[in-house]
Amino acid sequence: MAQISFRHRFFINILKLIGGRRILAKQFERGTGDTAAPTKGQRKRYNIDRTEFRGQPVWTYAGHDTLIYYIHGGGFVAGFSYFYFPMMGEIARQSKATLVAPDYPLFPNIDAAGTHNWIRAHYEETIKRLKPSKVVLMGDSAGANAAMVLAQGLAKSKTAADKLVLLSPWIDLRMVHPDMVQHDEEQLLDGSKVHLAAERHAGELSLDDPLISPIFGALSSLPPIWVFTADKDLLHPDIMSCVDKMREAGLAPIVDLVEGLAHVYMLLPTPEGKAGLARIAKAAKFS
Repeated sequence: MAQISFRHRFFINILKLIGGRRILAKQFERGTGDTAAPTKGQRKRYNIDRTEFRGQPVWTYAGHDTLIYYIHGGGFVAGFSYFYFPMMGEIARQSKATLVAPDYPLFPNIDAAGTHNWIRAHYEETIKRLKPSKVVLMGDSAGANAAMVLAQGLAKSKTAADKLVLLSPWIDLRMVHPDMVQHDEEQLLDGSKVHLAAERHAGELSLDDPLISPIFGALSSLPPIWVFTADKDLLHPDIMSCVDKMREAGLAPIVDLVEGLAHVYMLLPTPEGKAGLARIAKAAKFS
């Protein structure tokens, strides 16, 4: 068992006190969530620029000609939280890449196909505008789902990504693994409510449709993949099953597994989160 820092345990206890798991569960229940914008201090510190695409905010961190196209999580009902902006800022700063993060449209204003079409249209516009030399598709949780759907859709196009980096990915929305357990360390996801977000996102589509659960899509043409996971994440058993399926398809995903931590642990301002961000930034680099 890995040694967990006092600061990490402190933040987990804070999440327990404020009911972090309950807050997200309520958003999944009602099918609508909140989104945040970076503070003035965050915008100044990380040189964040705001633009819009089809009425939605887009946040850009200036860097060199590698592009990290970052897709946030939130079960396709919740947008950015305050913690995303320093997290993405550190990834951009340490990798020295340009990072673009769209605040894409969410349920109930759009369906799954509409969300993925919006993301692809914005991605294509971003590639055309920035003309990056290399592209990293990156996302966490539901954003990792969207990143994988996008990568599959781009597989044979001129704008295909060079890497796919998945953070605590939610890429099998059936969530039927027998080893799925609600650990006490998991203070973001409520296992009794996550299926509500999955069902709303799927709409009339099946949960094993590749547009909903991209692990059932075409895998062999995907770019090199990095998967970041933690053993107390509610989704961890599904994540490792997905890794096995990738390997069966002839892929060789690089898996970064940490013990004692939970879903999207790299969002937290803790030693464990910061160490994770350093490894994620390294994965996004090209030699």
